[in-house]
Amino acid sequence: MTIFNKRQRFQKRYLAAIENGQFDQLPGAFYERAFVRQYAAAVGLDVADFMQNHDITTEQVEPDLSGARVDADNVTRAGMHKVEETAADKTRQMMPKILIGVAVIAIIAVIWAVVASFAGSAKQHSKNESSVSVTTSKVSSVASSESKSTTDESKKSSSKKESSKKESSEKKDDKVELGTGTAAGNTVTYAAVKAPADKEMTLNLKSTGASWIQVKDAAGTVLWNGTLQANGNQDVKIPATVTGVSVSIGNATVTTMSLDGSEVNLMNNNAIVWNANMTFQR
Repeated sequence: MTIFNKRQRFQKRYLAAIENGQFDQLPGAFYERAFVRQYAAAVGLDVADFMQNHDITTEQVEPDLSGARVDADNVTRAGMHKVEETAADKTRQMMPKILIGVAVIAIIAVIWAVVASFAGSAKQHSKNESSVSVTTSKVSSVASSESKSTTDESKKSSSKKESSKKESSEKKDDKVELGTGTAAGNTVTYAAVKAPADKEMTLNLKSTGASWIQVKDAAGTVLWNGTLQANGNQDVKIPATVTGVSVSIGNATVTTMSLDGSEVNLMNNNAIVWNANMTFQR
């Protein structure tokens, strides 16, 4: 069977069917007659007797090749020819799946919209209830605030009066009082300057011309030393711990001096070189 198959190029199953007498396994009357004739001739049998013994008709039957196909090994197959699917056929096959997918997406979108709308309504309802609660709270708060404001106003008024009195008293205590100065030689002395307790003071020096000036505290520490030019203005800070100052002026005729806004009368009587001494009482 193997040699015959290689020479005649028949399928093994057809050869097996002929050898086993299973002629109904052959693809048709034409192929049945043709395959049996070739088989009988190949194995050296009398073709007519072999066909007659096996009840195979010898009349000419045209083969039905409407479904035949030729495979890659050049063997003719009597089966149905496989038709290639076109793009349109594939699209038609896919269309039901596409429509089902679109329907599912549409259903999901509708469900999402309903859920979102419900959530928004619930949130707005909660917000409205919160607003009503806050408004009620504000009304009660305003009522209590009005009753409280009357008491607060009276307290504030009383507090302002006391604060005003206290500020007035403090300002009076903070004001520098130079007292009476005494001039002797080339020095003017203020021996009892009333100064604020625990508060820094400012000694202001002004000059309409060039004037050399030095300021020292009672312990001899120089607080400022320099020359004022025309229209010069110099502030010298006097610490709260200082008990007195002495000022040496090189050109007193063009120099003026004040302590915390209180003008200091130098009494220099046109003397050019002059000194001013002040002792503080705190």
